[in-house]
Amino acid sequence: EKMLHHATLSTRCCVAVAGASSNATTRTTTTLASTSYAHLRITRRSAGRTTGGVCCFADGAKDEEIFAWKRLQSEYTAWRVKNNILAPNVEVAYVGGSEKEKGGDDLYRGVKATSDIASEDDLVRLPREATMLVVEGQENPHEEYISNELWAKAGDERWALRVALVLLYEKSLGSRSKFYEYIEQLPKSFENLGTWTEEEVRELQYSVGEKFAKEQRLENEKACELIQEYARDGGLKTIEREEVIWALDVVRSRVFSGKIADQEALQRKLLPRALSVGTVFASFLTAQTTELKWLCVFALLALVVFDSTKENDVKTDTAYVLMPLIDAFNHQTMLKTEFEFTNSEFALKSPKSYKKGEEVLISYGLMPNDELLLRYGFVDDQNVADTYQFEGLLPYLTQNDPTLKENLEKNPKRIESLRFIPEGSLEDLTLEDSAWRGAFVSDGTAEPNLSWALRCLYATESEWINAGGSCDGFRLGGGQTEKKAALALKMACEYRLQEMETTYNQDQGLLKEKGGENWKMRQAILYRMRKKKILSDAVKRYSV
Repeated sequence: EKMLHHATLSTRCCVAVAGASSNATTRTTTTLASTSYAHLRITRRSAGRTTGGVCCFADGAKDEEIFAWKRLQSEYTAWRVKNNILAPNVEVAYVGGSEKEKGGDDLYRGVKATSDIASEDDLVRLPREATMLVVEGQENPHEEYISNELWAKAGDERWALRVALVLLYEKSLGSRSKFYEYIEQLPKSFENLGTWTEEEVRELQYSVGEKFAKEQRLENEKACELIQEYARDGGLKTIEREEVIWALDVVRSRVFSGKIADQEALQRKLLPRALSVGTVFASFLTAQTTELKWLCVFALLALVVFDSTKENDVKTDTAYVLMPLIDAFNHQTMLKTEFEFTNSEFALKSPKSYKKGEEVLISYGLMPNDELLLRYGFVDDQNVADTYQFEGLLPYLTQNDPTLKENLEKNPKRIESLRFIPEGSLEDLTLEDSAWRGAFVSDGTAEPNLSWALRCLYATESEWINAGGSCDGFRLGGGQTEKKAALALKMACEYRLQEMETTYNQDQGLLKEKGGENWKMRQAILYRMRKKKILSDAVKRYSV
């Protein structure tokens, strides 16, 4: 795996975004933010929160509904105590707004500090026995419920399905399951991108987002097909499609992963896994598949594993874990949150200091809005890890820029010079791939290999010869080729902005007009506004 080879660059990326991300707080809609909410259906969410959804009691919630929720929480708390889940300084609570009894209607699920907390203090210590854990390569743990054929067909590459099958097994046991109280308080529905209709997805005004919604729906269908084909008669064979998708969504929004050691004393640090169903990320910077190359170079994903011991010092396996209570913490865009991960216990560390009564937040990882919306169903409108991908940038410039047309007519083999993977590249992409993808980071800066590719293409024949007749001569940039590449980027971004159905200013009006009525519409508007801001910043940056 490539993950451990990129630790040095990850530090640089973290520093670049740290200053801008301190106030960007986002919360899930019905996933992590609603961790202890089970039977009550959310009918209203706050329209005042610009960066994420809230999970609150509906206006007019009956006393018996509130009592039922409190009873559920009491049972869940007792279950945690029974299972030795230690959290001396925090507790699941409603935060934001005011208490329901005081007329507040802006409450959402989260975790509050019950005493002052210092940075790096333990927030939760969770015994391994109190988690649902699937280790890469393990044998079928529940043959009486999951057929060996189904477990094998799921395979390690469909780890989300394997974890979902284990969750469905425990759910099938009802009150006999040792995880009964945990399962009871899980959300009953989700609003991640795969649940959106095609019409709702089109409101994103971004073809890459549409691809991911489709990919997640296809992954759902494939999982259902595998269960129908390979499950035994009865049991899983008769399970409703909606229940399978529910289990997958629980896993997508809540699973953590990292390397688990076979030595008790060896501690491992890990991050929440930012991994979309249908796409296995081999590094924290890029997706492996060509079709889903929507994550740009500086969108630091949370699947990076930081190890204090060399990989060959001890046998390790990748573990996928559902962590009660740890999955109750809401998200804030900030530097990584660390876990100590041993063979017997997980410990969540506080990323910063908190005062008694404050909501305690962790980072799910520095993820672009594509990933947040796909997994959790919310958008961070100030997301410093967001990216924009101009699919087909190279064909667009080839067809619409006379300068590039002329260059390629004189030397049609110039594009062939881009067909190599740069040394030290974090992605298995050629310069030509980078020029086709057209990736921009959150401040409108073009991905370095994109700029490099364009300098090569826009160089005149004499400039090309003077640079040694290869791309190496244009790696550092500068001069007239840099200016021509910048103008090309400006032209492309202006075109894409004009092509979109609404402008940024129109979206601001629509957000006020419709944002409070429909949660998905609000997220779609915030999502496309952030993309337009990246493009607008690129236009300013490359106006030379």
